[in-house]
Amino acid sequence: MLSNAIKDDNHHETIQSLDTNEKIQFVRQMTKVTNNLYCFDLQRQLWQEYYNMSMKEDNIKGFRRLSKSYAKEHNTCYMYGFPKHVIEKRQKTITHQIQRTVNELNQYLIQLNTLTTQWQPPVDPNILSNAINECVKNGQERLRKEFDYKKKMVELNSYDHHLINKVYDLQPTEEQLHLANMLWQVTMNELETKEKQEILRKQIFLQRLPATIDKTIDQSVDRVQSILSNPVLDKDRRASLILTCSKTITQYKFDIMALDLNIFQNIIYGHQQILIDL
Repeated sequence: MLSNAIKDDNHHETIQSLDTNEKIQFVRQMTKVTNNLYCFDLQRQLWQEYYNMSMKEDNIKGFRRLSKSYAKEHNTCYMYGFPKHVIEKRQKTITHQIQRTVNELNQYLIQLNTLTTQWQPPVDPNILSNAINECVKNGQERLRKEFDYKKKMVELNSYDHHLINKVYDLQPTEEQLHLANMLWQVTMNELETKEKQEILRKQIFLQRLPATIDKTIDQSVDRVQSILSNPVLDKDRRASLILTCSKTITQYKFDIMALDLNIFQNIIYGHQQILIDL
């Protein structure tokens, strides 16, 4: 991974210079500290989002969070934030962790500038430092997406509470509340189906089958392979049949996913018709 992260024509020389356990251990420790720094920064961003949302809600006249029973009834999250004193305490802790880690990383950078001049062949410390950064960022791609998802959910859950309260502020009748609940439920079902549809589209694009489909088809393949092992089949005939079988199975896999996409589209259409009828 480190080799791939080095964007330099002489990256092979840089990697070759890491030829002792002591050098490798030093780079590993520096990578670990760099990784910790990026992790703390992700936490900082998330808790800043909690703080921003708390301040925003304080500035909305009459804003109140839903009770646990109301949140459950309307399929939204009950707890999506923290009291302001908890947020501020956590932010102070993270700030301290970041500062401590920055100081630790600076010490490693000073050592790196000294050590690399002694290595044979010598290594550009900036190239190695940048490579470590890139390596850590690439390794944290999934983690960043998880934190981005959490930040987005904080915003969306707060917006849910705000809109639901707005409906109740209008003092609707029982019949109107029943209709509103139906609208929320059908809309949620439609969005969940669209999400499944998009996941399947991505799997098709990446040529990755859902595990359940793959397992079922693989069981059929095992049976076919057993039949093809019959000694009465000569080598050329068997190869031809294996090729035909492989093409048929591949097409069958994507036919199933295309069928699933069509079903999802019809379900979405059904939800949209229900909304129109309401």
